[in-house]
Amino acid sequence: MDPSSSDSALNPGDVDYEFESNEVPEPLSVVDDELVPKVGMTFTTLEDAEKFYRNYAKAAGFSTRVRCTNRKGNEIKNQLITCSREGKWRSKISPTEKTNPTAGLNCPARIYIHTLKDVGAWIISKVVLDHSHPCCPSKAEMLKQHRELSMSIRRTIENNDEAGIRPSKTYQSFVAVAGGHRELNFIEKDVRNYITREVRNVSEQEDAKEFGKYLLRMKEKNPNFFFELELEEDQSIKLAFWADARSRAACEYFEDVISFDTTYNTNRYNLVCGSFVGVNHHGQSTLLGCSLMKNEEIESFKWLFQCWLRCMGGNAPKGFLTDQCASMKRALEACMPTTVHRWCIWHIMKKIPSKLNGYKGHADIKQQMSHVVWNSHSKDSFDRNWNDFLVNFGLADNKWLSDLYEDRHIWVPIYLDHHFWAGMRSTQRSESMHSFFNKYITRNSSLIQFVKQYDNCLGSREQAERESDAADFHTVIPCATKSSIEAQFQDAYTHAKFREVQAQFRGKANCITRLKNSALGYSVYEVGEQVSSSILDKFAVTYDSVAAEVKCQCLLFESRGILCRHALSVLSFEQVSQVSPRYILERWSKKVKRRHTHIKSSHDEPLMEPRSKRFDQLVFRSQNICEFASESEELTAILHRAYDNVMAEMEAVKAKRKGTSSLSHEDANLESVNELQSPPRIRTRGRPKNRLGSKLEKQIANATKKKKTKVLSEINLFDAASAAHSSCSQYQGQVINYQFRVPAAGDNSLGV
Repeated sequence: MDPSSSDSALNPGDVDYEFESNEVPEPLSVVDDELVPKVGMTFTTLEDAEKFYRNYAKAAGFSTRVRCTNRKGNEIKNQLITCSREGKWRSKISPTEKTNPTAGLNCPARIYIHTLKDVGAWIISKVVLDHSHPCCPSKAEMLKQHRELSMSIRRTIENNDEAGIRPSKTYQSFVAVAGGHRELNFIEKDVRNYITREVRNVSEQEDAKEFGKYLLRMKEKNPNFFFELELEEDQSIKLAFWADARSRAACEYFEDVISFDTTYNTNRYNLVCGSFVGVNHHGQSTLLGCSLMKNEEIESFKWLFQCWLRCMGGNAPKGFLTDQCASMKRALEACMPTTVHRWCIWHIMKKIPSKLNGYKGHADIKQQMSHVVWNSHSKDSFDRNWNDFLVNFGLADNKWLSDLYEDRHIWVPIYLDHHFWAGMRSTQRSESMHSFFNKYITRNSSLIQFVKQYDNCLGSREQAERESDAADFHTVIPCATKSSIEAQFQDAYTHAKFREVQAQFRGKANCITRLKNSALGYSVYEVGEQVSSSILDKFAVTYDSVAAEVKCQCLLFESRGILCRHALSVLSFEQVSQVSPRYILERWSKKVKRRHTHIKSSHDEPLMEPRSKRFDQLVFRSQNICEFASESEELTAILHRAYDNVMAEMEAVKAKRKGTSSLSHEDANLESVNELQSPPRIRTRGRPKNRLGSKLEKQIANATKKKKTKVLSEINLFDAASAAHSSCSQYQGQVINYQFRVPAAGDNSLGV
C-alpha cells in the first residue's frame, strides 16, 4: 500500500528510529528564521502547509515526502511529512550484488500537521529539524522535488518533439536562453522523462483506439479524406490504408507512374510501412497514400492495391515500380493487369556481391554486369552481351542470374524505357520518404506518433512544391544558348525540368552528327557522343520532317519526357527552330492550374488540455505586446507596471477561489473505435534495422496461417462518427453525413 494514501491511524510516538553507531547528525544549514517550521504555525489549506515545508526543505538542502495520511471518510484529518531520506529500504538482493544507490538513512526530520476542529485551518503540532545526514542548500536544486518544468518549458518540449528535435538539442536551447546550466531549475533528464511519460505516453491498449479516432477526425475535417482498415478476429489491426484529400487530388496529375516500397519497419508492432509515391511537375516526390501491413502475403497486397484503386477513382497507373518481391508481382498482375510493372534496379545490382561473391574475380563480374545492363542500347545487343558475359565468367549455370534473365522484361532498362517513368528507375523515392520518417520515429513509436509524423511529411512535401511554384512564377532561368528551342522550354517548363533540358543542350557540344541515309523526308542519323577521351558511344536517331518527329535510340524522351542531346543535335543539324508541341509535355509545365495546389494537406490539431490552449493563446498575444514595448525603456517600464498590477489582481482572484476545483478535459469516447486493438508485438532478436529486406532478399518462406478477419459494421462506424462529433469539443458545428462504403459479399475491409 502506498504510505501517502494510508488510512491507518497515525501516532508519531509509535515510530521507532534506529541509528547506526557511526551515524552522527550533521548540524542544520543556516536558514532564514521565517522559513523554519515551528509548532503552532497555522495554514489555510493543507496545500499551503506542504508548500511551506517544501520551501524550507529547499532552503535547508533536502527534499520531502508525504509519509502517512489519516482520513475520516474522504476527508484528510492529519498528515506526516518527512525528509525523503526517512526509513531504510532493505533489499532482498545481497549487498555484494546490489549496485544501485539508495537514499534511505532513517532520517528523523519531519513535521506533523492536523486540522483544527470547527475552524478548517491546519496547524503544525510536531516538528523535528535534525537530520541523520548532511544537508547542502547549494545541491538542493538537483533533488527531484525541487526541479520543475514550467508551462512554457513543457509547451516548448512538446512542440520540439513533434518537430523532430532531439531532447538533447531542446535542453541545450533552454541552457542558451537561460545563460547557463546553473540558471535552470531542471536537468536534461527531466526533459527526456517528460517526453517519455507525458508526450509519447500512449499505451498499447489505447494506441489503436487513438489511431482510429485520428482517422475519424480527419474524415470529419475533410470528407475527401479516405481510409480503410482490415481487422483480425480479436479486432487488432491487420491492414490499414489512408490518403488525405490533397493526395487524392494530386493523383489526377501524377498517377501515371507510382513507386511503392515496403522495406521499412518503424513502429512498436513491427507493422510494415508502405508508401505510394509519385513525381510532381518539379520532379519532386509526392506522397499519394500510406499503408501499414502486418504481413507481406499476396492477399494483403491485393487488398492494398484494390483499396488504393478505389481511393484514386479506379484509374490504374501506367507504370508501377516496386522492389523484387514475388508476392507483390502476383498481386499487381491480378489487380492492375494493364500496368507495366518494374523492379527496382538498384536493389538488384546491390545483390551482386552477396550472390556472386564465391566466384573468382567477383569485382570484375559486378563491373561487367553493370556495363551490360546500362550500355546495351537494343534488346538484341543486350541478349548478346548477356550471353557473352555469362560465358566469359563461367556463370551459365548460376540460377540467380538465370532467373534474372527470365525476368529481364521487368528490370532491364532497354526493355522498359520505351514507357514513361518520370525519371524513376528505383524505389529510392519511396525510401527517401522513409528516411524522413526515420528522423522522427523510433522502433518503439506508437501508431498515433507515426500518423502525426506522416502528416508532417505531407506538409513538408506540400511546402516544397509551394516554394517551387512561387519561384517559377516570380523568376526566370536565363537560356544557356541562343537556341529558340531552348527558349520554348524556358517558357513552358518548371525551373527543375528546364535545368534538365539545359543539361541536354550543354551535352550537345559533345555530339557529332552524321547523316546515314534519307528518303522522302525521313532521315536516319548516327550521333556519336564523346563520353570520355577514349569512349565514343553511337546512337541511331531518326527524323521525319513531314511529321516533325524525332526519335533517339537512347529513349530518354520516352522514359523521362526530356529531349535528349542526340535528338537536339539532329534538330540543330536539320535547322529546326521550333519543336512540335508533342515534345513539350504538360506533365512538366508551370502554366497548368492544378486543383490539388489549393487543398491543404491533412494535419491533426492536437487535443490539448484547456489550460494549454489558453497558455498558447496568451503567449501568442503577449509576443506582439513585448515586441512593441521593447522599442524603448519607457515603454518597457509601462509594461512592467502593467504586469505587476495584473499579477496582483490575479493572485487576489486565485486566493478567493482557493479550495475549488474543476474538470480540465474530457476525452472523446468513440464506442466502435474503442473496440480496436493494437497488433501484438512481434519479438525479434536484437534491434533490427529500420530498413527491411524484401522476401526475396531474405529468402524467408512465410508459413503463417491466414486468420479470418472481421470488420466493424456500417452502423457501428456511423455511431462512432456521431460520437466523435458529440464527444470531442474541438469539432463543433454541422454534422457531416459520412458516406460509408458497404462491403460486398466476402469483402472484409472497412472503408470511408
